[in-house]
Amino acid sequence: MGERNLREQGETNGFGQLENKVMKTAAQFFGEDLLPYIGVKGKILTVAPTEHVHLEMRRLEEDFNFIMEKGAIRHLEFESDSITEQDLRRFREYEAYIGMIYSAPVMTTVICTSNTKVQKKELINGDSVYRIEVVRLRDRNADKVFKKLRQKIHKGKRLRRRDIFPLLLTPLMSGDMEMSERIYQGMEFLQCEELQVSADERKRMQSVLYALAVKFLSRNELERIKERIGMTVLGKMLLEEGIEKGIEKGIEKGIEQGMEQGVKQGQGRVNALIVKLAEAGRMEDIVRAASDHEYQDRLFSEFGL
Repeated sequence: MGERNLREQGETNGFGQLENKVMKTAAQFFGEDLLPYIGVKGKILTVAPTEHVHLEMRRLEEDFNFIMEKGAIRHLEFESDSITEQDLRRFREYEAYIGMIYSAPVMTTVICTSNTKVQKKELINGDSVYRIEVVRLRDRNADKVFKKLRQKIHKGKRLRRRDIFPLLLTPLMSGDMEMSERIYQGMEFLQCEELQVSADERKRMQSVLYALAVKFLSRNELERIKERIGMTVLGKMLLEEGIEKGIEKGIEKGIEQGMEQGVKQGQGRVNALIVKLAEAGRMEDIVRAASDHEYQDRLFSEFGL
């Protein structure tokens, strides 16, 4: 129990490593969309640190903290198992320490993907009662998310970032649509002309979905996603280096074949890199590599690709 209560950075207990990274990435890059979607009111001012060291050398590490506009702290935790009494004691300790450091009120919201419908929300300790907010993603229906997006497009409306954000979480929701179809259709929506976001935001969103595809899909299902990703902003960017290197080599048989070979080599390296990063639970690196060529090169070297 002690190890769970004082888990080290990057480790998870119950909530799969990749799912945890996906949620942290969503909070990091799309926090302004995540909080309204889960029903949290208020405007984010900035991101707060999530690691604290006690004098007795204990590390308390929360999943994510936001400093809100009026000075309160919104503390997020991500769980896939049922919320236990020990979890509530851990969250209460986090709140107490954060509140002491910032001299500010702290509210904890737990985003949960557990199949258990009724979750613990209160901890009674003597005369005091500690409460958290629980958002259960499986109470959301992925089919409805896609239906709503299709309706907006059918009405000729543009899609904003807050409209499209929920589809990043659809693989963790309930619904009749197969997991592979959710991810494939998600890629389709992220590529549509109606979406009004920057190229970097598209790449980050596509990276999140592709990382989930690597985690959840079979090899055959993943091949279909790989074919689709090759036509996305992310896919084109990731292949640029492979094309360039193919041209540089010349392949002795002319530039045209050099480009063709470069595309194949680039795609193979990128797919291998994403798989290795996903297996290592390094979600942030997948997203960063999508928009940082220099960092992508360092990752290729690190994994010998």
